[in-house]
Amino acid sequence: MIVVAGEALIDLVPGGSAPANGALPALLPQRGGGPYNTAVALGRLGSPTAFCSRVSTDAFGEALLTELRAAGVDVAPVQRGPEPTTLAVASIGADGSAGYGFYVEGTADRLFELPAALPEGTRALSLGTCSLVLEPGASAYEALLRREAARGVCTALDPNIRAGLIPDAAAYRARFRSWLPHVTLLKLSVEDAEWLADGTDLDAALADWLAAGPAAAV
Repeated sequence: MIVVAGEALIDLVPGGSAPANGALPALLPQRGGGPYNTAVALGRLGSPTAFCSRVSTDAFGEALLTELRAAGVDVAPVQRGPEPTTLAVASIGADGSAGYGFYVEGTADRLFELPAALPEGTRALSLGTCSLVLEPGASAYEALLRREAARGVCTALDPNIRAGLIPDAAAYRARFRSWLPHVTLLKLSVEDAEWLADGTDLDAALADWLAAGPAAAV
């Protein structure tokens, strides 16, 4: 069993052709969140997978769970709450890259609490993205990482940096460094690595991160 822990949210993405006369573009809701997408992908590939998060009881939350179930993902570890679902409003650049504005205040996923245990047979745990930034849930996810690593579970970390959500960059970089002794596999985009390295040579930064604990970095 692979457990993926982290946020499930709704991306609002521009749809259709560009509107005329300065009108606002239509926004189409899409299920998203890095951990959520990872769980869905693993489920579709036939891997025994469970999703561990806190999901709203609103219509968006129900839609998120419906897709997980359709992919064969175990949603028993999902906590529920009446707070709204996190929204991420996407803007697409000329080069096709996406930027995001987040609506996260008082949302369900950031109120995640440390579960007493993960499903029987859990051999790997994957975490990352906004879930390790937004308190108080971030501390609960961090505690989950440390606890499961101590039990010998293979752990994967994907920081998937969203700088607009990080109020204190230096504090986050220090916190990231503190996670590494508990991480088996570190997954980074080039953009993630450059932001975390903060001007340090990337090869030197990667060597430093690997020396801190991970068996591999991708």
